[in-house]
Amino acid sequence: MGFFASGCGTTSTSPTETTSTDATTDAEGEATVTITISPSPTTATASIDRDFTWSGSFVATVSNTNTTPITINSIAADLQQSSGGIVITPIPDTDESFRFEVRAPFNRIDLNATMEIPFTFYYTLPNKGRESIVSLSMGVTTDEGVTGAVTATVRIQ
Repeated sequence: MGFFASGCGTTSTSPTETTSTDATTDAEGEATVTITISPSPTTATASIDRDFTWSGSFVATVSNTNTTPITINSIAADLQQSSGGIVITPIPDTDESFRFEVRAPFNRIDLNATMEIPFTFYYTLPNKGRESIVSLSMGVTTDEGVTGAVTATVRIQ
């Protein structure tokens, strides 16, 4: 029987390490589904999409050590301008403009398995800068029908 508990936590890292956020746990409080981001932080580059100024690409690796396989049902993302890892709220009547591409190979992760999901974000920020924070959330369900969410935060600079 699988067990999900909502929650999240982040690990501070240096530029060469990954950032992990745990959102599902077993009865002992150990994480059973995690997301690891690589590279972290991600480097912003000039966008190839003429509608946006910057782009950033990374891979989210989802790991499943739950007692049952899981299915990823949804992926949501938000991008916000930042400075030094701190979200900077835009002035009134301005907002971040972005789109993202996800290239998930499939939606099911077997027991003790991982899935690499590549992401590319294209964006323009109201402050004309390039540093941003992406918040990812993935809705998951076990084969037993138990639902949960796993989240991660990605810095683009």
